[in-house]
Amino acid sequence: MDFAAHVDLARALSASTSLESPRSLAIVESRLRRGDWTPVHLHETPEAFHVLEGVLAVFAGGEEIELEADESVVAPRGIPHTVRAPHGPVRYLSGSLVRSAARYEDFLRAVAPRMDADDALRLSALGASNGISLVAAA
Repeated sequence: MDFAAHVDLARALSASTSLESPRSLAIVESRLRRGDWTPVHLHETPEAFHVLEGVLAVFAGGEEIELEADESVVAPRGIPHTVRAPHGPVRYLSGSLVRSAARYEDFLRAVAPRMDADDALRLSALGASNGISLVAAA
């Protein structure tokens, strides 16, 4: 993985938050196929995205931003957001300051592009340990 991308995400997150409680920095690589998206959710801390390959559309705060390779954005804490692959496959990093890096990784691995009610309940339970709330299916 690209070490510089990790450093960029860490800087972006540390500049956008001032949490007093100890947190871990969790950065996870994910992939989406064309048309896939994540459920709309929000965090108690900011979440950063950095595109490694392809194009990633980030929807946050009523705005859409399309990121290409080597571009990053931070979704502010408490703002519902989702990401999708609008044009083709995309490989990206997502990172957040979390209580449990392992639980954050579990949450991201459980995110399914098209979820049913059971998936949503399981994902909500996984996210709760890090202050991540599922808002709605995208």
